[in-house]
Amino acid sequence: MQADTPPAETSAALMQLAGGLWISRAIWVAAHLRIADHIDTAPVSIEDLAAATATRPDPLGRLLTALATVGVFDRDTEGRVSHTPISRLLRSDHPATQRAFIESVFGHEHYEAWGAIEGTLRTGVTAFDLHYGKPVFDWFGEHPATAALFGEAMTSVTLATEEAVIAAHDFGAFTLAVDVGGSHGSLLRRLLAQAPEARGIVFDLPSTVAEGERMWQGTPEAARLSAMGGDFFQSVPAGGDLYLLKFILHDWTDQQSIAILRNIRAAMKPDGTVAIIEMVLPDDPATRHPGRFMDLNMLVMTGGRERSAKDYAALLHEAGLTLRSVTPTASPMSVITAGMVE
Repeated sequence: MQADTPPAETSAALMQLAGGLWISRAIWVAAHLRIADHIDTAPVSIEDLAAATATRPDPLGRLLTALATVGVFDRDTEGRVSHTPISRLLRSDHPATQRAFIESVFGHEHYEAWGAIEGTLRTGVTAFDLHYGKPVFDWFGEHPATAALFGEAMTSVTLATEEAVIAAHDFGAFTLAVDVGGSHGSLLRRLLAQAPEARGIVFDLPSTVAEGERMWQGTPEAARLSAMGGDFFQSVPAGGDLYLLKFILHDWTDQQSIAILRNIRAAMKPDGTVAIIEMVLPDDPATRHPGRFMDLNMLVMTGGRERSAKDYAALLHEAGLTLRSVTPTASPMSVITAGMVE
């Protein structure tokens, strides 16, 4: 053995990291097949699960045995399957469900685009564009079912983080809030519930807000919430005193982000506030943060990026806005607020 041969534990650690692909795809297919939806409080046999999911018992059992080794599902001595706290999040009806996010972001078009990451490193062209020949949001426009799944995924991300966001940040009083790129309007509905005299507009692609509008019909906030379709690179609804941008700017380049912010500045009231909800990267590149790999996902999927507080301050300055505060939350997200330059 050569002196520079890695110790066994180092080699094992590397293989565990590289093998994350296997774990990811195993969880993805469980989400895609909605296996968790067929398990309630009592353990279920592999045969019954196979019948419910149109799969074969032997490969399904091997999948669930592997997932049980990483805490996703549990198998008893008789081979039956039950839930763990992690697998419950794969149920479609769980209040904090992550099923749609797992299926969308770790499969389908995302998975295929990640296969082209080498091309991005060599050419600088977004991997999705290299693989599909067009930007991701143009592609979504041609594939409404996949776009609907992505919208559901973004709603689940909001549900998973909005409690932490609302607990950490006081959005203050407002009369009209505009959720720019607001998908199904989950966070805005929560804010309206706390502001009974206020109104809200969810602004997104027409197909996205149409789906959101169907989802919030019958809710207590529905009468004060409206949907508006459009393109935030052209304009955004005017007259708001609170503009929300959650998980939007990381999708875009600096120049595209500045264009969005300038349109908001042109539309907002002079004393209005912009609240940007994103991961905020540490300034030191050696500091570990979950945003590091989300940054790679943006490199692959959209050509956007995750940013530091200094980066956001620079974008806001270019758009004629000034950074007011950065509030961390118990989730990976922070709330960055800005207003007109005084």
